[in-house]
Order: sequence, then C-alpha cells, then structure tokens
Amino acid sequence: MKKILALVLALALALSLCALAGCSKEDGGSGSGSDDGKIDMKIVLIDKDDQQYTYDLHVTDGASLRDALYEAELITEETYYAMFVENIDGHVADVLNDGCTWLPLDENGEQIMGSFDEITVSAGEVITLQYYVVPMMD
Repeated sequence: MKKILALVLALALALSLCALAGCSKEDGGSGSGSDDGKIDMKIVLIDKDDQQYTYDLHVTDGASLRDALYEAELITEETYYAMFVENIDGHVADVLNDGCTWLPLDENGEQIMGSFDEITVSAGEVITLQYYVVPMMD
C-alpha cells in the first residue's frame, strides 16, 4: 500500500511540475516584445558636416555598442573585427589617416567613457556618435 501511495504522490508531483513548466513557457512566449531578449534604442550619428542621422535599433539587451551596431547592420563584418569602428553606415571617421573618431555621447551630451566594446546598450537609450577630430598631442 505504501508503494502505491508513494507512486501516486510521485506521479502527482511530476504532473504538477509539468503543468508549471508549461505555464511559464506560455507566459514567456506571449510577452510584450522584450521577451525575445531584444530592446529598442536609438543611435544618433552626427557626421563631419554636422548632418544628423537617427537610427532606431532593435538589438540584444546588454550588447556592447560594437555588437549592437553590427547586429543592426550599421557596420560590416570587416569593421566589426577592426581595432577602431571607423565606418558606420557609410559615414567614415578615419583615426589613422585623418585623426578623427566617433565620440560616444549620452542623452545629456556627456561623453560615455569606454570603448565600443565596453559600452553596453539598454532599453530606451539614445547614444550619439559624433564625428570628432582628435587634438594633436605635443
């Protein structure tokens, strides 16, 4: 009798766990758009002529800035693996030949410290990449 009771309890526990797993799977799949691990954010690019280009991105939450640009197809694979991000959607800031780079700024216009690999993106964020002439070091 004890064996039958233990078997019935084990079966009931297994069914309960399966039901719970099924519920959480359904809840996760019916989310509001961010359940796919993606977030919406913006990149504002200001080129050397002060022209402004705004890009709405739907990219992986917590991705590095470099990864987000690549995922959104704003940089090529060649640029992705290069030391510096120079060409963004055809807009070039060539640090080695022209002494220029892309300066990342937050929504308040403050410089975001870190490389494109260290800066991470988050939902609703606006990152400005401004063409910047690096001052000559004496």
